[in-house]
Amino acid sequence: MNPYDKAHELVRALRESEEFRAMKKAVEQVGSDEQAKRMILDFHMKQLEFERKRLLGEETSQQDQADLQKLYDVLQLHTAVRDYLRAEYQFGVIVQDIQKIIADALQEVTLDPQ
Repeated sequence: MNPYDKAHELVRALRESEEFRAMKKAVEQVGSDEQAKRMILDFHMKQLEFERKRLLGEETSQQDQADLQKLYDVLQLHTAVRDYLRAEYQFGVIVQDIQKIIADALQEVTLDPQ
């Protein structure tokens, strides 16, 4: 069994998935709307900054979290942005699941830090 062939097979399966097709359609929709694209990029930057603070142990206030939630709620009013965020989430779940499956398999051949 050639792992490279299986990787290409996985890519083909991903491209055929409903989640991939929904993500591609959402990207095409948003790609033609500069305002929607800016809204999504701004939201992602704020999410990343919030997560960065959290991971570095910096304090994240409830106000920061509330502001992020308010922004998300506003974005839900824009149909193309809402569809994009939904598709992004659903496709992201698949990618994370695949990464976990691979990471779990690789634990057999890595040193345990404990």
